[in-house]
Amino acid sequence: MDSIKKNDIKVIKEHAIDVAKSVLTWVVVTGLAFLYWMAVLLLFSLILLNVWHVKFDSILKYATVLTVITSLAYIARKIYKLKK
Repeated sequence: MDSIKKNDIKVIKEHAIDVAKSVLTWVVVTGLAFLYWMAVLLLFSLILLNVWHVKFDSILKYATVLTVITSLAYIARKIYKLKK
């Protein structure tokens, strides 16, 4: 009976570690996505300087929206892979 409890605790710890790794990976991917979108939008604003009149605040908003979309797509893909 005691060995069953030890195995259960071990399984719970392994599951907790897997969840922590997944959350950390999601945070890193989301942060990198935000940096990517900021760089792309800043580059576009420089290239299209005479056409696209945008302020830095707007670029931040656009990057945030694109990051949320990217993050949701990442989560959907992870869920799809888990179900497969």
